[in-house]
Amino acid sequence: MRLPTMIVVFGALLILTACERGGKVDPAAEEQKIRTLIGQWGTVMAAKDAKASAEFYAPDGVMMPPGAPIVTGREALTSAWQDLVAKPGFQLKIETTKLTVAKAGDMAYELGTYELAFDGDQGPVRDKGKYVVVWKKVDGNWKAAADIFNSDGPAK
Repeated sequence: MRLPTMIVVFGALLILTACERGGKVDPAAEEQKIRTLIGQWGTVMAAKDAKASAEFYAPDGVMMPPGAPIVTGREALTSAWQDLVAKPGFQLKIETTKLTVAKAGDMAYELGTYELAFDGDQGPVRDKGKYVVVWKKVDGNWKAAADIFNSDGPAK
C-alpha cells in the first residue's frame, strides 16, 4: 500500500472508532438527569416563579393547555405560567409515572398525573388529570419541547 492510501485508510479507521465511542448513550444516566430537572421544575412551580418555569422549555417549546390555544416560545410560556401561578390558592402537584429515553439519547418522553388547585371566580377549582412532556436535547441540555395536559373529568 502506498503512503497516501495508508493515511486515508488509517484516517477512516480513526473516524469510525470515534463515531463508535461517541454513539454510546447511557439511558439510565440521561433518565436521572431528566428526573432531576423534573424535581427542580416542581420546586420552581411551587415557588410560583413563572420565568424560571418557562426556562425549562426549549426556546421553541410549546405548551398545549386544555381549552386554550397553543402557547409557543419562552415569552408566551412565561406569560401563560404567570397567569396560572397568579391565581389565588394556586397549587400544582405532578407525579411522573413513566419516563423513557430514546436509544440515541437526544429525545425522551414523560407521562404523569397532576393535581391542580386554585380559587376560581365561582369558588375553589380542583382538577386532576394526566400529562405528556416531550424532552429534547438543546445544546447538550434537556429541555421540554412539548407539554400537553388534560383533565380526567370536569374540574370541581
